[in-house]
Amino acid sequence: MLGLLLSLSGAAAAQGMTPTGFQLPSGRLHCQAQAADPASGQAATVRCDVMGASFRAPPREDCPLDFGDALSLSATGRATWVCHGDTVADPRLPVLAYGQVWNWHGLRCSSAVTGVRCVNRDGHGFELARRQARVF
Repeated sequence: MLGLLLSLSGAAAAQGMTPTGFQLPSGRLHCQAQAADPASGQAATVRCDVMGASFRAPPREDCPLDFGDALSLSATGRATWVCHGDTVADPRLPVLAYGQVWNWHGLRCSSAVTGVRCVNRDGHGFELARRQARVF
């Protein structure tokens, strides 16, 4: 999944395309989406990165890169922490105003002053903010 997110970001930038996703008005939370790929069985996915996180990161798994400031959620299944050497932060992402909702391929994210909450069709998801993170 991470490789697909990396290639999505790189491909969008190389082709001058605007990435699919959003950022919160604070500019501290950015989320990018990746469409499903039926050939590989990959479901639609959203990844959100928080800039300047001040919460205690989860225990580092076997990850030689950055960890504890990015979460990923597929249209089905549980949210996961992302081991990454990149970011989905992109100033071209449209701003999702506080109180607004973004729906895309079975994923629903809502913007609030307190952060972003993303949920999939299974009811799994995460809440992410500069000061806290919760996976459910």
